[in-house]
Amino acid sequence: MIRNSDSVFFDWDTDRVLRGGVVAKITGQQKKLLRLLVEGKAAVKSRDFLLKGVWGKRAGLVDELYLVQLVYRLRKALSPVSLDAHIVTVPRQGYRFIPVPFTTTVPPADDALAPVMAIESGLEQARGLAHVLAQLGLPISTSAATAAFSDIGDALNIDESQGIVSCNGVIAKLTRFELRLLIVLRDHGEKVMSRQQIIAAVWGPGAMVDENCLTQLVSRLRRALHPLGLDNCVSAVPKVGYRFRPQTGAAARVA
Repeated sequence: MIRNSDSVFFDWDTDRVLRGGVVAKITGQQKKLLRLLVEGKAAVKSRDFLLKGVWGKRAGLVDELYLVQLVYRLRKALSPVSLDAHIVTVPRQGYRFIPVPFTTTVPPADDALAPVMAIESGLEQARGLAHVLAQLGLPISTSAATAAFSDIGDALNIDESQGIVSCNGVIAKLTRFELRLLIVLRDHGEKVMSRQQIIAAVWGPGAMVDENCLTQLVSRLRRALHPLGLDNCVSAVPKVGYRFRPQTGAAARVA
């Protein structure tokens, strides 16, 4: 058992984190990630370091989105002991664990990291337990264009350059093909598109793509849009294809 402060204990033997009489249970992979973040001299742990530390020899075959999702799940698992905000995303570098101070409350992060925490935390929570099949792409920044997403009302906004969608104040990151599928369906209005039409528009004319691939892509897109309340907007038309039906009162536009 490793003690982090007077009130926080990391029990690696039983996969538990204890704080103030509250116990948080973590999985094996979450424990590996947490130990890497907590231990070691380097304050910021790079993504490559964490990928290798968690997945070992298979790290070269693991998409970075697996790490993003694991960080999300670890934060969620640590929320009962108020340690979720102590795992901070450092843009273009990796992650860091903020040591717990001698207090029973969780203080805000330092001013330099606070905006990053707000954006990255919103992004990963929005994605939930979403897909992990494509490259993460550009990291979320604190630029005015990206930060503006959190201030927009119920309109569906799509930033094609960063693969970000926003609605109802929630942000989600889409993979390249999910973004293509969403734009193709949205631009087609509420008209039904056949599966072959969608495949040609998303993967390119003449692409040798099985319809099962489209079915799986639609499923992943729905999961990614679920936190935004838009998963039901992508509807299947039996024996025909799919169509996009915007939620009532929500206007769609490209940022």
